[in-house]
Amino acid sequence: MAEKPLITISIPAYNLGSYLAKTLDSILNQTDQQFEVILVDDASTDRTPTTIEQYAAKDNRIRAHSFPSHEGVSKARNYAIDHAKGDIIVFVDGDDLLEPDYLQVMAEGLSDPTIDLVAVGYNWGWRGSGSSEGKFRSVSKTNAYASINRRGGDFGGYTWNKGFRMSIIRDHNIRFDESLALAEDLLFTADYIFVSHKFLFYPAALYTKVSRSNSIIHSATWQMRSKEQTVRQHIDDMAHKMEP
Repeated sequence: MAEKPLITISIPAYNLGSYLAKTLDSILNQTDQQFEVILVDDASTDRTPTTIEQYAAKDNRIRAHSFPSHEGVSKARNYAIDHAKGDIIVFVDGDDLLEPDYLQVMAEGLSDPTIDLVAVGYNWGWRGSGSSEGKFRSVSKTNAYASINRRGGDFGGYTWNKGFRMSIIRDHNIRFDESLALAEDLLFTADYIFVSHKFLFYPAALYTKVSRSNSIIHSATWQMRSKEQTVRQHIDDMAHKMEP
């Protein structure tokens, strides 16, 4: 029997107040306990550093790092990529919640070495599948890529409902664009799918996106939105160069 893969969980944390503890509890309650957490404090000014210190002290799988100044989620996720020990990486936002079998499904789907990416269903307001169906479906490369710019799609371009292979990320030097505050996840997913071939979707909603009024998606400036549209256009342009 093959050894279960180690999963790296990347969590950027910036002024998350009481949200972070709930997120970490949902991780510690996973049915698959073969994981490490790379938890980056992005120069928080609230109770977030204290929460990180408390959880890191009680579980040595939580590896904490602090940025001296605020750098943004992309740099925090790139730090996790650079320091990951896992075979698989997932990118969890520090105010969201995981169902207990989130990591188990990622590990099961990627136990087949020919599968490059696994996506799961999610709940997020009116978006998301909200499904209870627990069976993997194969997704074509064309459909996986087309879903990136489709707002509210079940598969989507979000990174947080997906499990990625570290070998593909390293082999192709895939990174988050640190100049972006919005759509950095869409671009990362596009770059990854562009060089990958086989994808699975597990419709059950295993990830809950928590909406905070002060999150970047609610407080984005016109300039951020403008860059987002440029990224979306770039993703559409890349589609014409994509090979099966």
